[in-house]
Amino acid sequence: MGPSQSKLAEAINKLVAAGRVTVTEAATSIAVYQLNGTEADSIYDLFEQAKWINLVCRDAGGEIDRHQIVENGEGLQITAGRPTVPKGVETILTVSGFESALDREPGASVVWVEGLKAAIDTKLVRYSPWWSGDPFTPDESTASVAKVTRVLGRKGPGTHLGRWLLKSPAAVVQDEAIKPWRVRAASRLLRSMAQEIELDDRLLFKGPPSARFTVTNQEDLTPASFAALQSVASWLLENEREVENRQGLLAAEIARTAVRDGNAGDLVSVLPTALEGARIAYNFGVTQQSRDTLKALGDLRKAVSDDTAKLSETMRSIGAAVVGAVFANIGLIVARMTLPPNGSKFIGQAAILVGVVLTVYVASIIISGIHYLWLQAYLRKEWRNSLYKFLAQDDYKRLVEVPVFRAEVGFWIMVGVGTILVCISLAALWTIAGA
Repeated sequence: MGPSQSKLAEAINKLVAAGRVTVTEAATSIAVYQLNGTEADSIYDLFEQAKWINLVCRDAGGEIDRHQIVENGEGLQITAGRPTVPKGVETILTVSGFESALDREPGASVVWVEGLKAAIDTKLVRYSPWWSGDPFTPDESTASVAKVTRVLGRKGPGTHLGRWLLKSPAAVVQDEAIKPWRVRAASRLLRSMAQEIELDDRLLFKGPPSARFTVTNQEDLTPASFAALQSVASWLLENEREVENRQGLLAAEIARTAVRDGNAGDLVSVLPTALEGARIAYNFGVTQQSRDTLKALGDLRKAVSDDTAKLSETMRSIGAAVVGAVFANIGLIVARMTLPPNGSKFIGQAAILVGVVLTVYVASIIISGIHYLWLQAYLRKEWRNSLYKFLAQDDYKRLVEVPVFRAEVGFWIMVGVGTILVCISLAALWTIAGA
């Protein structure tokens, strides 16, 4: 049935795209209208090859026999019954049928879409290729914004937002067959973030200052933008009891960071930054980033800056000590080589003693730096558990762990290179001066 059904869907979709016919898909049947005799004869054949049942062709005068279809003119209609499918599965053959299904309430938790290459799992519905029998369990806990978004315009975000939220926000949904779902998902989720949908359908984020965005019903975002939208929407709609608080925080951040009047692209571009601010404020347990929040974050940034500055200073001290020790050892080697072979034996021993003292000096600076690293790591652990528990792990990693890690990498590189240089110069001095 696969290749035959694909040809059937392709033929009907081409006729619909050309404006030649209209299609109505129901739960158990499909009807194609306004066919001429040649088109009806071809479509009838494709239905038979795909093993659809109860095929009937008729015009205004009634039912037409199969062998007489091609002889008729305009205004023919073909109806066909769908093949038997498992219970709880809705089947879609055409693009227009898919669009119609998306514009009404979900009829099943699994929808087979002709032409789809891989399954797309949302919170509430799975869209998959025909005859894909993998088990699917819907997650009906997705929050609704119906009680917190004031809708003055013609179209709100809807109540069944779970069908627009991917179970994995980073999932790739660029298959052409899923495009009707993708553009509707972008529109619905962007509307769910607004505090008010005005009479002209613009989305209002009150701020202050307030910002407005114009979002159409055909927003086909780039893969990166769509993934960002899904991530923000997943956080916003994670919990029914918290959706009002989260929407207020997110809307305030969007209004603060965005342009005053923009389109969907402008709105999506500020979502990652807005989510970062909203999450920090939410985890801190207030409805906005208060002075205490800003002060705590400022203290944290200052502490991290001081740590990295101190580490840089230690690296410079190690570098200076290493350079001094290496050049001193080289000087002692040159001086020892210029002395006559029968010179005083104490000169070589004195040179080795000086080299050892310089090496111990470099080692003491390195040990001091390592001890400082251990001490700061302990203090940061204490900060994390007492002063900065309101920061999410991802935020803490980005603000503290990543910059500190990069500074420590530079420190350990300096320690490794310095140790190798000092050891090589001391070994050379020992060999030459000792001889």
